[in-house]
Amino acid sequence: MPTKDICGDVILVRVMVNDQLNNLFQLITACTSRPVWLVGGAVRELLTGHQPVDLDLAIDGSGLALAQALADAGQGTFVLLDRERDTGRVVLPDSIVIDCARLRATDIVSDLYLRDFTVNALALPLDAARWGDWSALLDPLDGQADLAARRLRPCTPTSLRDDPLRVIRAGRFRATHQLIPVPELVTPAREVVPLLSAIAVERIRDELLKLCDGLAAAAGLRFLDQVGALTAIFPELEAARTCDQPHVHFLPVLAHMLETVAALDWLIDNGEPPVAVQTHPHLERILPFADQYQALLHQRRGNVRRAALLKLAALLHDNAKPQTKVSHPDGTVTFYGHQGLGAERVLIIAQRLRLSRADTAYLACIVREHMRPGQMRSGGQLTERGIARFFRDTGDAGPDILLHELADHLATRGPWLDPMAWREHLHWVAMMLNHYWNAPTPPPPPLLRGDTLMAALGIKPGPEVGRLLRLIHEAQLAGEIHSPEEAIALARTLQTTDHG
Repeated sequence: MPTKDICGDVILVRVMVNDQLNNLFQLITACTSRPVWLVGGAVRELLTGHQPVDLDLAIDGSGLALAQALADAGQGTFVLLDRERDTGRVVLPDSIVIDCARLRATDIVSDLYLRDFTVNALALPLDAARWGDWSALLDPLDGQADLAARRLRPCTPTSLRDDPLRVIRAGRFRATHQLIPVPELVTPAREVVPLLSAIAVERIRDELLKLCDGLAAAAGLRFLDQVGALTAIFPELEAARTCDQPHVHFLPVLAHMLETVAALDWLIDNGEPPVAVQTHPHLERILPFADQYQALLHQRRGNVRRAALLKLAALLHDNAKPQTKVSHPDGTVTFYGHQGLGAERVLIIAQRLRLSRADTAYLACIVREHMRPGQMRSGGQLTERGIARFFRDTGDAGPDILLHELADHLATRGPWLDPMAWREHLHWVAMMLNHYWNAPTPPPPPLLRGDTLMAALGIKPGPEVGRLLRLIHEAQLAGEIHSPEEAIALARTLQTTDHG
């Protein structure tokens, strides 16, 4: 049976491993005669009542040899991680990932002192893990107490300097496990931020995306900003810190973007509430098409959910406001074109982080189009053609952009939010999404081909043909035309209107 300790804010539930992991531990034991310990996050997961998916093993012997033996015995894939540190990875057919590393010190306890945070300085002998013998748990730095109290504490005074990436990891644990960095962690974190420039950008990117995948991503990003790491990673955001906005906003630009992430935390994951929800604790949260949104945002993009990329886009969505800000004589302030310039800057940021082409295009689309739903809402009566054009231009990112605009609404108004206006916004988004998720599938084939259109109008190949075909198809999707004859008549009207 599990045992429970209530200490601080977290109940520690020391569960036994399930049959799948038990069989896996037997396989590991059969692959080596050397002492092996389950360490770090896997132990932490078991302590909090979860079955770990990824395992970290420490061995008093060769980590590479153990990883290779496991790959052979379990019909998995061997990956060399670090020859110098004798560390290898095994990816098993059921997607379990096991990292095997040689002890970095003369014994397991000394090895634990070299780890990042006390909540990860935990080790359980593999045999003890098999039988749920928690009396054998090694916890030399009181990591259990810190875990129960939601404290994030470095193992030693030099832990962050030993690996500056741990600064970002601290933000990640704030976001994913709601562990609060202790005050004495802040100054050492600030001191090592300049050393992040020497860290491989792929490591920074991966930690950042894991942070954004947390249900308290805004809190993790705010910690990074507190210690200076956020603008070390994104120097493009520094000018936004002091960039004030018109009275409709309650925060300057950088704080507003972070608040938009907080709103997404709440909307997507029921995470820590933004200021608008703190002010109106009974604010409606149920999203239109909630099931479809959950399926969409939980799609995997590499090692994180699609939701992580949407939160990253929210962090960057107004990045070009300082560069486009104009103060007018009548006292008004505008940021015309900030979304287009912001999307261009996001392309540079994504390239620097070495994101995939698909992820880069997604981020740029969110930033480029994030103003469009608001412009549609304020532009009067929506037409079927306008809705079709929005989803044509935004593709499968259309629902994400609508959700981002909801978050932007919360982050803009904050304590001044009008709950009735919020409810109307939700209904408007529901109407838009009804056209997306309840649209006929597949869409009807075009009424005209290019050669037919050119023959009917007597025009030559060129951009005009593509433009007319696009407008004809929009009218078809809007139900305004239904036959090739009507399509040709519309094309003639468009020509006359445009040229006459």
